Amino acid sequence: MEADRYLTNNVDRFAGFQDTYDRYRPKAPQLVVDILTGYLGQRPKRVVDLGCGTGLSSFIWATHADEVVGVEPSDDMRGVAEAARSAHPEANHISFLKAYSNQLPMEDESVHIVTCSQSFHWMEPESMLREVARVLRPGGVFAAYDCDWPPTVDWRAEAAYEALMDKVEALVAARQPKEQQVPKWPKREHLRNIETSEHFR
Repeated sequence: MEADRYLTNNVDRFAGFQDTYDRYRPKAPQLVVDILTGYLGQRPKRVVDLGCGTGLSSFIWATHADEVVGVEPSDDMRGVAEAARSAHPEANHISFLKAYSNQLPMEDESVHIVTCSQSFHWMEPESMLREVARVLRPGGVFAAYDCDWPPTVDWRAEAAYEALMDKVEALVAARQPKEQQVPKWPKREHLRNIETSEHFR
């Protein structure tokens, strides 16, 4: 199935880069925990972090949730997360699972908060959002959040960066065989995809 091949390509894209990724990727800020816990209105019993990579966005919940589950299909990335867990004495309630975001091994209505930290653009949104809605408890919270590249300094610099990245994407699409391409869903469409799914209030 073509969709499955794309999922595999997206996972394979990160193979071998786990240490560099862990060293240079921006960490999720504590403010994420504060905002999402505020929306929920209580301490979450279970938080699921989809596309958690090396766990940078999972560990921020260590003292703020009863259970934290990082979901990451890449063995390389997940291996770094699991190794980091042993260095966190407060992280016994954090686990990492090998799974795709649209095939979660969790019960219906069993999760208080689901997050995608800089990862939603790697996931096919329709099936993923349907799966998130399935596992979320009534009143639960789903959040997809990102950092901005480049840092916000000047609209002209930002426009030039966007134009450059569009050109890079076009060149890759034109020169890379289709079976090797790695699909990304545009971040500017995330909110519309969430709203049109009609799974969320």
